Amino acid sequence: MKALVWTDNEILEYREVEEPQIKKNNDVKIKIYGTGICGTDLNVLKGKLRAVPNMIMGHESVGVVVEIGEDVKNVSVGDRVVIDPTQFCGKCYYCRKGLTCYCEDFDAWQLGIGSHGTFGEYYVGEDRFVYKLPDSMEWERATLIEPLSCVLSVIEKANIKPEDSVLVLGCGPIGLLVQMIARKLARITVATEISSFRTEAARKITNYVYHPQELTLEEIYRINQGRKFDVIFDAIGNQLDWAYPLIEKGGRLVPMGFDDTYEFKIKPFELLSKGITIIGTGEAHHMMEKALSCAIDLPELSSLITEKVLLENFDTAFNNLMGFDPATNERKEITSIKTILVSAPSGI
Repeated sequence: MKALVWTDNEILEYREVEEPQIKKNNDVKIKIYGTGICGTDLNVLKGKLRAVPNMIMGHESVGVVVEIGEDVKNVSVGDRVVIDPTQFCGKCYYCRKGLTCYCEDFDAWQLGIGSHGTFGEYYVGEDRFVYKLPDSMEWERATLIEPLSCVLSVIEKANIKPEDSVLVLGCGPIGLLVQMIARKLARITVATEISSFRTEAARKITNYVYHPQELTLEEIYRINQGRKFDVIFDAIGNQLDWAYPLIEKGGRLVPMGFDDTYEFKIKPFELLSKGITIIGTGEAHHMMEKALSCAIDLPELSSLITEKVLLENFDTAFNNLMGFDPATNERKEITSIKTILVSAPSGI
């Protein structure tokens, strides 16, 4: 089969690979409909995260079950399913405590990073990480269940209250999902974004959207009852220095975007004296079932899918999401929110 492989030379290559086969009694073989391009994928290409060479990348995936092992009971051949890529051994100290995203062998279990992912025609994995989709849910909405599970995990830990003011830095797919949920929970939700394309998308979701340079303290006080923000989500991954001065006393600062190269310096005394909490969430803990239920009542999720591209045309799709020209490093306009790479022409 054809798949996108992260090579020894640290480039993404469309090549022929061996088609995966069922090997265990609890395995499920899935014909992939499509896989969303995630910020994690982009960060691997940018050098901000590391993936194991010669791995098939991709993890935000949906498809149809084509074969099952003899012990599989939760899905049947022909079922439309979504795959949970945040996988774990289930046997180590942290897994047995329910802290599965801190699995002692976590990296080796993660699809598209340490084990083969879903940017291909087929995927084989354990039944415990496969969830049946409702017949009424379209593929586009279903591809957002996995990123939604990550967002719900973070929202849960942030403990947003009805009187809270929320700031979301960045209007990529994760930032927009945070805004979508926070808007239902908080008194006011505000976002920042430098891309005009993504700014327009955010305006349909959140209360206020600003270019970061326009969100001055004066403007914050004007729209937010003379106060700073109770909760700030950094959905970019390297903006805590910029965000920290905007947090209210007793507020929660939530880093989200993955950037292994970024460092943030802070004075612990300020955390103590102002009662500020920095919330580290890790990956999602068993959130796929909750995300699936939530997605059933969020038809607007589909609006975040702005492009569907054949897997073989991945270069164009990735370039439209990178925000810069790889050849010149010059910034360029992002022209998609969430792109799905589909495995066959019938998927477009």
